[in-house]
Order: sequence, then C-alpha cells, then structure tokens
Amino acid sequence: MNRILLADDHPMIRTALEVLLRDTEFEIVGTAGSGEAALAEAERLKPDILLLDLQMPGGTGMDVLRRLRAEKSLLKVVLLTAAIDDSSLLEAKALRVEGMALKNSDPAFLLDCLQSVREGRIWYDAELAERARQLARKFRPGRFEMLAPRERQLIGFVRRGLRNREIAEQLGVTEGTVKVYMHAIFEKLGVSTRTELAIRADEFLADRS
Repeated sequence: MNRILLADDHPMIRTALEVLLRDTEFEIVGTAGSGEAALAEAERLKPDILLLDLQMPGGTGMDVLRRLRAEKSLLKVVLLTAAIDDSSLLEAKALRVEGMALKNSDPAFLLDCLQSVREGRIWYDAELAERARQLARKFRPGRFEMLAPRERQLIGFVRRGLRNREIAEQLGVTEGTVKVYMHAIFEKLGVSTRTELAIRADEFLADRS
C-alpha cells in the first residue's frame, strides 16, 4: 500500500513533497490542484492513500473527505494542513480520517504518518490529537442530559438532513420557532455548524446512563 495521490493547489508544496518522498517506499502516482480534480484522479488512479490539502479551490479537503465517506470509498485519507478549526477537526475525526499532519511540523512526522496509515493505524499530529482530546472532555458523559425532549427531536431531524422549513412542517410550528430551538441547541452543545450537529447526533442522543 504505497501508491499516493497528492492533492494540493500550491506547486511549491507539491514539489517539496515529491522531493521528500523520493527514494522512500511511497510513490506519488498523481497530483491534483483542486477538490474536483482530486476526486477525479482518485477514481482514475485508484491510489492507496490520498494526501489531501485542507484548503483548495473547487472543493476543500473536507468536501473531498465527505464525498469519499458518503460513497463508502476504501481510499485512506491523510489531511495535510497549515491550520484546522475546531469544527473541521471534530468532523474529520468523526469521519474517521486515517491521518492528520501539519505542514509546519517536522517532515519526518509526515513519513511516520504515512507509514502508520499504510499499516492500518490512525495517526494524528500530537498537537491536533491533544486538541481533539480537550474538545472531547468538553462533552463528557452526562453533558447532554440537559436537552429537552423537543430539542432531542430536532437533533434527530437534523441528523436526517431536514432543513428548518421541513422541520417546521413536521412539528406544525413556524420556521422562526425552529430557528429559536436550533439556536438554543447550538448554545447548549457548543457546536458551531449544522454539519457538526448532524455528524455528532448519535453522541448527543445517546441513552443517558
């Protein structure tokens, strides 16, 4: 499992990574400069690992990751980024991305990451792993017992992909009322996007113990 598709829109980064991986067990079999191109090349080349920049035109790295997971692709993905916000970090972890490496870290760490992913292990940069642990502690067991039954119902609707108008029709209330409920849910759970709420819905709705 050594064939790598490199997706990054900066030619200098692509060149640097090609030099780094030269004479290693990893072979770059293709490159892409946009999210759309990354998906097309992944389908065409069937690489073992996609080394994926987080910020690209024509679909971000997160867009590509979501698409691959939605399609049940077996392609292993390593996110390579200069920075990642909390919401994207939580989403990437929820989507079970195999690796996350920082561009400003020691190049040897990227080689460690690729080796671990090749062997079927998960590898996150230590800084990102610690941030993920801190975020997880914010949502320790029992945190979500404060949710009202109606709020839990709304989270279930969001998990199914319903928009506010559709939820309002289901509940027989106004769309404005749904927006008020959603704002309260976001505040209680500390989430910042609807996508994060949907991805973590099972965690929020888990049976209370």
